[in-house]
Amino acid sequence: MKTLIFDFDGTLADSFELALEIAHELMDLGQLDGAEIARLRGMPPAKIMRELHIPLTRVPRLLIKGRQKMHTRIAEVHPFPGIPDTVRKLHADGYHLLVMSSNSERNVRTFLRANDLELYFDGVYGGAAIFNKSSALRKVLRRNRLDAADCFYIGDEVRDVIAAAKTGVEPVAVAWGYQTAEALTKYHPFALAKRPADLLRIFGAGKV
Repeated sequence: MKTLIFDFDGTLADSFELALEIAHELMDLGQLDGAEIARLRGMPPAKIMRELHIPLTRVPRLLIKGRQKMHTRIAEVHPFPGIPDTVRKLHADGYHLLVMSSNSERNVRTFLRANDLELYFDGVYGGAAIFNKSSALRKVLRRNRLDAADCFYIGDEVRDVIAAAKTGVEPVAVAWGYQTAEALTKYHPFALAKRPADLLRIFGAGKV
């Protein structure tokens, strides 16, 4: 059985606008126009932090506060169009589905439950380190006794592609999330999905 491990923010959940609003509240970023936001979305997280002059030592505390603020507003976050149907079809075709995210397990489960998606996922793993997702991914593999060769990690950021490659898991990048397709393809993912239904084609599930 193949296992598909999904990232959460920007992959399942359309949370960018809320995350940006929370970031403004926590870090006083000033006004970022559309062009500046688009430029930042083409960069990996560490470079974004440098560009915005945010010390890396502040990141852990900011993440904790950000997750807490998001929990109070998680009802504002919705699945990307096409995600619920895609998840249901992948599950129906026998794929083993998990979620691994830098967001909190509580936030992810609250979202999945609110959108009638929780029953399709056999595990949710939150709190992955923002700059070291490969470590969290290895723990997921060990906990579920999974062979990396039978797994795919589906995410919307360069760090997702890198983490998967480091652990021997095939990375599948999605172009509807936080980072641009151009930024993602530079890291040579196994496949690039431009819309949720493309995942059905990539994995030969359901009917697109």
